[in-house]
Amino acid sequence: MKLRITTEDLKNFINSIGRKSLILFFAMLLLPECSTFGPKNAQSSLIIVQMTLQKDELLLDEFLDPRFQKVTLRKGDSTYEYSENSEHYYYFQNLKEGQYEIYDAVHLLNRGASDFSYGSTKQASKVDIDFDKKDIESSRLNLEPGTVVFMGTIHVRVNFKFQGEPEIKIKFSKTIEEESAAFDYLYKNYPRNGWGQKAK
Repeated sequence: MKLRITTEDLKNFINSIGRKSLILFFAMLLLPECSTFGPKNAQSSLIIVQMTLQKDELLLDEFLDPRFQKVTLRKGDSTYEYSENSEHYYYFQNLKEGQYEIYDAVHLLNRGASDFSYGSTKQASKVDIDFDKKDIESSRLNLEPGTVVFMGTIHVRVNFKFQGEPEIKIKFSKTIEEESAAFDYLYKNYPRNGWGQKAK
């Protein structure tokens, strides 16, 4: 028995695959985000921190925008690491009411958006940001239940030297424009998410 595949059969097969792929694509768009990023209940709150990093490396800089692998907030004796990161925004979700402030941040050198560090063994493996009292006080806020709050923007500039520790300069800012941009970004990137709806 010979199996004959005509041009018409091939066209029908390709069209069928195309239709199924299109249906799957739209289904994925319509489904809610399959992520743990979202409020647990109506009393859950979210803090947004924007952090930028500029590095003056002597030998090799990152081609991709560098990011922080660790950003931590503090409330009393407890610390909280971010649960979601998108571009320069770091999200701390499902927090309870209380007073929060920036605590510390860590950037792994020569890492960028990759999950693996690389570079010279003679080079420090990370940049550990220690915020001074002024920056901590500027970031401090009182979080209310069921809210989305923008803490502010922290600009970090690192100047590497041939000898000694790198020079780190930190500038904190919080403007209406930065807050509005943070809320717009959250809503546009997570429109069907509970946090995105709160930022609308």
